[in-house]
Amino acid sequence: MAALAALTAVTFTACEDDNDSTGGGGQGGQGTALTEGVYLVCSGNTSNQIGGSLTLLGLDGTSATDIFEQANGRALGDTPNDVMAYGGKLYVAVTGENTLEVINRYNLSSTQLSTTALMGDARGKNPRRLTAAGKYVFLSTFDGYVAKIDTLTLEAEQVYQVGSYPEGMAIGSGLLFVANSDYGAGQNPSLSSVNLADGTVTTFKDALITNPTSIACYDDALYVLDYGWYDDAWNQNDAGVRRVKEGQVEIVAAATMMAADPQRGLIYTVNAPYTSPATPVTYGVYDMKTGQSRQFITGDGIDSPAAITVDEVSGDVYIASYTMNPDTGYADYSAPSYVNQYTAEGTLVRTFEAGVGPTAFAVSYGTSTQK
Repeated sequence: MAALAALTAVTFTACEDDNDSTGGGGQGGQGTALTEGVYLVCSGNTSNQIGGSLTLLGLDGTSATDIFEQANGRALGDTPNDVMAYGGKLYVAVTGENTLEVINRYNLSSTQLSTTALMGDARGKNPRRLTAAGKYVFLSTFDGYVAKIDTLTLEAEQVYQVGSYPEGMAIGSGLLFVANSDYGAGQNPSLSSVNLADGTVTTFKDALITNPTSIACYDDALYVLDYGWYDDAWNQNDAGVRRVKEGQVEIVAAATMMAADPQRGLIYTVNAPYTSPATPVTYGVYDMKTGQSRQFITGDGIDSPAAITVDEVSGDVYIASYTMNPDTGYADYSAPSYVNQYTAEGTLVRTFEAGVGPTAFAVSYGTSTQK
């Protein structure tokens, strides 16, 4: 707790997001932010030999699946896990292939990087999650490392050793925050803070940090999505959003998925824990400014939620879902999925077709020059 208190008291003088996600992804210039498109990476289904894919959700209401394979003549491969739009590129971490795809956002041609060649065999296996700031992209791997990759040279300028099975990351106030999930084992879960100025790493623990997977940085606090713990019958318990502030960690919302909108100070949540019998799925909004929660939608029209994101320009929310197998009555993990788009008030805008195994979203932003 002392290390955590020191982290929040000293380094959180301001937890401002260094990644200007709605300002063109680091492209510079003055203008009004606009949304160009929404991407959904789909992991496929390894057991049924269905490779991963990339879906583009257009602002005109159309969607295009398998756009990566159509542009490059090859599939993304085994289990792509994360996608990020930054600058003029898309980045896709492909866990099962040990690769990072660096995709031109405009013609979709891709440069494939071997993460083991980039980081070394002992550090670069099973790439997981992505974040970015300035001229760098940061990539976590299950070996316990994060690579700092120059977006121009595509070389790893530095590799940081963090905690056990790192997943999601966030950047604020010159610090890289990392969620070390410990692969859900509950033996060594933690959060790490990397000082990007000197490379020093601080790792700390708390009783409520049990299986952290994602982090959002807002004002003077971190908001951590934690999958909780599993009992002997494999029922999931205490999954939720943890707020880390002034040396204290508390659960502020029940959730198994979250999407933060720092522009409005909101976190959209999906709570769909793995339990038997099944727990009813709920969809909520947590206000980081007031600490209050409310229902977002009832969930009618969503069969089995798999991923969520929010467009920071429009405030629209996108929720991906598996389709239901009519024969079994359960989610079909080998069938094409779909995405529902909602306004910030929870009104359904439209439904898109998507690929197999929806996993993670990326919203692509640009700028409209002001005169």
